[in-house]
Amino acid sequence: MSDIREYVLNHDLFCHHDHHRTYQEFDAERDQYDFRHVLGYAVPDLSVAAGTGYARGPVTREEMEKYWPKIRTTGYGRAVVLGTRELFGLEYAPENFDAITEALQASIRDKSAEEVYEYFVHERARNRWTIQDGYFRCWAPRQSTRTTMPEGQFPDSYRFAFRFDDLLAMVDEGPIRTLECFLDRPLYTLDALVTGLNEAISRFRDTGKLAAIKIGMAYSRDLTVFDPTRSEAEAAFNRIRNRKAFWDGIQQNSGAVDAASARALGDYMCHVLIQRAADENLPVQIHTGYLAGIFGSLAGTKALNLIPIFDKYRTVRFDIFHASWPWASELGAIAKNFPNVWPDMSWAWTMNPTECGRALSEWLDGVPFNKIFAYGADTGLPWCNVGYSIQAKLGIARVLEEKIEAGYFDEATAREVASAIMLENGQEFYGLH
Repeated sequence: MSDIREYVLNHDLFCHHDHHRTYQEFDAERDQYDFRHVLGYAVPDLSVAAGTGYARGPVTREEMEKYWPKIRTTGYGRAVVLGTRELFGLEYAPENFDAITEALQASIRDKSAEEVYEYFVHERARNRWTIQDGYFRCWAPRQSTRTTMPEGQFPDSYRFAFRFDDLLAMVDEGPIRTLECFLDRPLYTLDALVTGLNEAISRFRDTGKLAAIKIGMAYSRDLTVFDPTRSEAEAAFNRIRNRKAFWDGIQQNSGAVDAASARALGDYMCHVLIQRAADENLPVQIHTGYLAGIFGSLAGTKALNLIPIFDKYRTVRFDIFHASWPWASELGAIAKNFPNVWPDMSWAWTMNPTECGRALSEWLDGVPFNKIFAYGADTGLPWCNVGYSIQAKLGIARVLEEKIEAGYFDEATAREVASAIMLENGQEFYGLH
């Protein structure tokens, strides 16, 4: 093992993105965790391997036994293998499914949820800090059992990103009603909606745990954001809030506006979010590139679509996710040209380890290394972080070994770069030490 590889493998990580369950949610399914719950993102690869016969519901054991051998070579599959080897000393294979279930259950049996997270996230994955997605949201009590601001439900090392994507692709009043339920008051005007959104963000800010504004609208629309006037946005808002009126001779309760008519309102609210980030000196995380699952609409997810946003908000710090894969080179070029853009490799190592390694090598040649974020697990269960962390570290080590072998870096420089991209850059960016 090379010296730099050993250094990387034993280094702590800053996890820029995760979707972990609360302690309460974790405990609610504690008895059900089995060999399927170590798969992480590998489930979509099972569907792809099955072709047009992909599963429409939960993956069965028979489907697992049939298709796992076909996906064990993908990045998703290799992360699973790395995790079960490291944690249980077992190969992830059909003949070991029952043994993996037993080993997983044994590893959590006598531990509280808090101890489970400490063991897997901190001790085994060595994730020192985590930016958690999915809980600083405006949950409507009638729509969700999740608490608004969960206290004592995550490790102290977790910070949170505020997210409200539904406002950015709104064609009916559902998102407005959600915010009304959260605030316990009506929002009848566009100005009231903006004020309400800012009040919601303030509530999360006042917890002391708010780390960023997250924009994940790539799952529901393209990333092109224009700069509509207030009157253009208000026209869409009024149509949504007045469904009983006849608009252009048509009255309809559902789908009050079409996507084209609603875009001005979504874009307007996107600017409201980014302006609030500017006011609070909060970073803005944006999902770009590949989408989870299958049948995703990738064409509109390029980071290049965000250049007008980067140019307008020059004092806002943008943490641009997932290496924008498969357009990682483009993101590197953007980060080289825009001082307010930090390229982020969260999730990318497991999507495609080879391309991610190539991207990191390119970025190190073109982007100051204090601007690069090399890791984010982006998982739902704490043990998945172990395989994803190892996978990222192996990739980082390979790239740095190549730089040393080529004579571009000496050992000291490689270590400096490793510490920066794995941990220190994130700590500096988010003010966590």
